Amino acid sequence: MVIEKFLSEIPLLETERLLLRKITLDDVDDIFEFSSDVEVAHHMTWEANRNKEETLNNFVNVVIEGYKRGQSADWAIVHKESNKVIGTCAFVDWSNQHSKAEVGYVLNKNYWRYGFATEALRELIKFGFECTGLNRIEGGCDTDNIGSENVMLKVGMKFEGTLRKNEFIKGEFRDTKIFAILKEDFYS
Repeated sequence: MVIEKFLSEIPLLETERLLLRKITLDDVDDIFEFSSDVEVAHHMTWEANRNKEETLNNFVNVVIEGYKRGQSADWAIVHKESNKVIGTCAFVDWSNQHSKAEVGYVLNKNYWRYGFATEALRELIKFGFECTGLNRIEGGCDTDNIGSENVMLKVGMKFEGTLRKNEFIKGEFRDTKIFAILKEDFYS
């Protein structure tokens, strides 16, 4: 398995209410809307964006350049009804040798608690197991990020433990809860 082979042309994924597609330059306004929100950025490794140029240069352009090299595994989460980018989801890290990947996601707070993150993550996991041959998909969140924890549990991921003070984020060491789902769990 070489996951980059599947990422050289990010496929369009679709659920009942969402489209998961490549991020484009036209998405900057929608992405800035949630990436500039302090409440959204609180649990993320990045600071809230101060302006659209920051969103463009530090995220959108980086992802688009990564697509060209098969190194970006980022999808825009598009709400079908409004045609608005309401978040992103991604394989943020992967290992071809071990057939595993780590997922990450972020959602505009105006769309929290409607099941959109769960719907998007479920589709990403399905793609990972059915199309790329992954054996394990994992994710992590701060210990106080109950919303993200609930999303991972709803898609069938199991809590595996807490890494104590494993990341230095925004001036402090933080604990991370680790969740994972195996291919055999997904198909059982």
